[in-house]
This record gives sequence, structure tokens and C-alpha cells, in this order.
Amino acid sequence: MKSLRHRLPSLTSLMAFEAAARALNFSRAAQELHVSQAAISKQIRLLEEALGIELFVRNGRRVTLSPRGKQLLTKVSTSFNYLADAVEEISVKDQWQPITLAANTATAHYWLSEVMRDFRQNHPGFCASLRMITSDHTSDLLDESVDLAIVYDPIHHENWSSQLLFEEELFPVASPDYIRENPLEHADPEALFKHKLLEYERLEPNWINWKAWFGALGVDAGRVRPAEYGNNYIVLVDAATRGRGVTIGTRYLLDQELRSQRLARFSSLTVNSGRGYYLMTNLGRPLRDEAIELRDWINSYSQPVELASPDAQ
Repeated sequence: MKSLRHRLPSLTSLMAFEAAARALNFSRAAQELHVSQAAISKQIRLLEEALGIELFVRNGRRVTLSPRGKQLLTKVSTSFNYLADAVEEISVKDQWQPITLAANTATAHYWLSEVMRDFRQNHPGFCASLRMITSDHTSDLLDESVDLAIVYDPIHHENWSSQLLFEEELFPVASPDYIRENPLEHADPEALFKHKLLEYERLEPNWINWKAWFGALGVDAGRVRPAEYGNNYIVLVDAATRGRGVTIGTRYLLDQELRSQRLARFSSLTVNSGRGYYLMTNLGRPLRDEAIELRDWINSYSQPVELASPDAQ
């Protein structure tokens, strides 16, 4: 593979082009870059010769972008802005660097978003910037650039401390309309086999899917025949709220969905996996006062809500 040096034209020429194309004026581009107009014209000419295309349509002193010039400007501007952001991100003073909080997509969407909403409402004077990142791969969440992470069933990680937020409790959920139209025939887990089971593809081996859930109840998991698959938990929960079937509900993560009655418990059957969700603190990064304040809030937030009994649905 060719190096960037051989794939790219002169960066000086690209910067001259970006300034001239944005201003549509070589003189203003020269003033912005603190060079002469002749220098801008020379760099544009060298770039056009290197690319073998005309970037500007010249009409006396007036210039407009050619179709290829417009195409190049879009990509060059985006790339330069991306580079500028990267440089600023690592060069700003420590006190202005954001606090980075990480979680998997489902946790961020269903639980952490509510936690952060209430945090903002209760801490109007909180002045630090927050950077939220999500990934369904635990290794991404425990990156060295992360300050705090909410991780499912973590193994021991050097330079990270862990504190249990809540244990995992799993039970079938569906929309109230689905439950009314498709009641369970009996309380045994086998009754669920007659329903449309919504399944997600496990990205990590410790995730609990329908086969693992039935297996924990002593039921032959080979009988599981999901009606739909999704590539993440959010997709499956959305399908369940739309009445397309039954998925596995996770206590705490889906409390808001249950509280709002977008979902309801479909069975009294529950599996306690012995796993849980943990708040991880990066011991390799100095923890600012604002990060400690946020960590304490998250730690105090993991309180259960009272859920309606499935027998009352």
C-alpha cells in the first residue's frame, strides 16, 4: 500500500485550495494564510497539474468552483476540520478536557440517559463537559481515554476499580396489546414456545439470550425457535414495544419502559444470572472533582422501582 506521502498532493496546495474555494477569492485566501496572492495562484496551479483536472472556472478576476472542485472541497474541508478537532482534543488544558463516560448501547439508551437527565436537573452548576461513548465490546469501554465506564459482567482489569450497580434479573416482556391478544396458556416456561420470541445476536459470550435463559430454568434450549433476530438489544426491545413478540427484559435497564407501560412483564418467571452491571473507575487517570461528583450520583441511582405483577396484566 502506498504511503500517504505518495497518495496525497502537497498539503500546502490543499490548504491553499480550501481557503480559496471557501472564499471564492484568491486575494482573501492569501490574506487568511498570510501569503501573497501569487503564492495562492501558484499552489492552485500545482494542485490542478498534479490532479490533472480543473478545480476553478476563471472568468477574469472572478472564480467559481468546477464540479470536481466542489467535490474536492467537501472532502477536504471535512478532513481538515476532523484533524483540527483531533489536535485540539489532545492539546487543551486538563481542566477543559471532557469527562469521558462509556457504556454499551442498551445501557446508555435505556438506563444511563435517564440517570444523566436527572443529574443535569439536580446539578445546574455542573460546568465540566461530558463525552459519552458507546460500544457493545467491553474492551472499547475500558479504553485508557475513558474516565468512568458502566460494564456488564467485567473480569478483573488492571488499573480499574469496580463497584456493583445492580444485579442482572431477566424475565419475558411484551407490549400490553400483545399480552392481551396472546395470553399465556400456563405458567410453565414451555408455554413461551408458542409465542413469537425475539432474539438478538450475542456479540460477547457472556450475554444471556433465549437459549441461555431457558437453559437456566432447566428447559431444553434446543427447542428455542426465535421468530425474529436483531443485531442489538435496542432493536429487539423496539420490536417488542411494537407488538411483534416477546423478548427478554432486563430489570433496571427497562424499568422506564415498564413504568411507562410501553412494555409489561409477560410471565412471573425470572432468571437471576449471578452477573451484573458495574461502574468502573479508571485508576490510571487523575479523577477530577466533577468526575467524582458524577460517579457518586451514578452509584446512588441504582434503586429498583415497583413493577406490576404479570398476573395483574
